[in-house]
Amino acid sequence: MAGSPTCLTVIYILWQLTGSAASGPVKELVGSVGGAVTFPLESEVKQVDSIVWTFNTTPLVTTQPGGAIIVTQNRNKKRVEFPDGGYSLKLSKLKKNDSGIYNVEIYSSSLQHPSTQKYVLRVYENDPKGRSSKYGLFYCGNTKKDGKSPLTAHDARHTKAICL
Repeated sequence: MAGSPTCLTVIYILWQLTGSAASGPVKELVGSVGGAVTFPLESEVKQVDSIVWTFNTTPLVTTQPGGAIIVTQNRNKKRVEFPDGGYSLKLSKLKKNDSGIYNVEIYSSSLQHPSTQKYVLRVYENDPKGRSSKYGLFYCGNTKKDGKSPLTAHDARHTKAICL
């Protein structure tokens, strides 16, 4: 039965639906309200035709080699940029509702399916008086402390100061 035409057809359809070339695991990013975050994009694709960034399921920005940038919503035009002329996306003036899932798809005529990367952004609020709250985040370097791995963004809810 495992080799039946129906079984093979179902496997082929599932393969087609999941056929895009994932670039790696989901990357978690953390930002604070009013701040900025850069979604790092490292691609091994040599011939890039276009890159499409989406937020949840909404198209955010499309870029093409040579500097053509199309921002799909006017409210984001002054918030998005590509530092150093690369394809990594920098989102500034963060808002709490910027938290969510970001996807990037790299289209190339040399690929059968787009290369993809998924990010999860969590935006935390700062204390209105400028003090750190129990949700405050501090960058302490990417080092291990006492032989243990650095804390993750998930642990931030229960920590007053964390190292990422």
